[in-house]
Amino acid sequence: MNQHNPDPSGKGVAVNKKLIGGREIFICDGFIADETAVRVGQLLKTLTYRRSEKSRPDLPVSGAAAEISADLFAREPFFTELIRFGEDMFPAERFALERLYVNSSHYGDVYFPHRDCDRNLKNITVLYYGNLAWHADWAGETIFFNDNHDAELAVTPRPGRFVVSRGAILHRGGVPSGVCHEERFSIACKLRAL
Repeated sequence: MNQHNPDPSGKGVAVNKKLIGGREIFICDGFIADETAVRVGQLLKTLTYRRSEKSRPDLPVSGAAAEISADLFAREPFFTELIRFGEDMFPAERFALERLYVNSSHYGDVYFPHRDCDRNLKNITVLYYGNLAWHADWAGETIFFNDNHDAELAVTPRPGRFVVSRGAILHRGGVPSGVCHEERFSIACKLRAL
């Protein structure tokens, strides 16, 4: 983690580790410089989103997403940092990039609880909240559930926040409330355990 440049705004760097069903979640704040957050936040607004995302294969389309192309990946160093950030949380393990995309949700979208991989795998997901501002009234929290489908953790989509978690944890992305007139952007970087 020391190779990441902490937020120079003085808010401080914080990593809060949680366990759900023996699986790790790291909530990380203060690791991204303000100018990087602005650059990435502005970039996310320029992508082309398609209503193609399904929480689970057996359900209808529930939200919009934009895949990160190889060209964009090569031009924007932040995407490489996302991978490195996830690897830093699990330094004794090795991973390969499986998928990198951006979710865009609006009031009225619906997401369902799901896992990003089989419950027995050690894959990880790096989630980055890309909005430059977020208010508690706007909702949009990511909810993590235990294996009995009880909610155990709600994570606020705070600007610049990273969440690194095992992909096998049951979770549901949050959608903005009716008082929010913004899209909720989150970058999802899924890494397969080797």
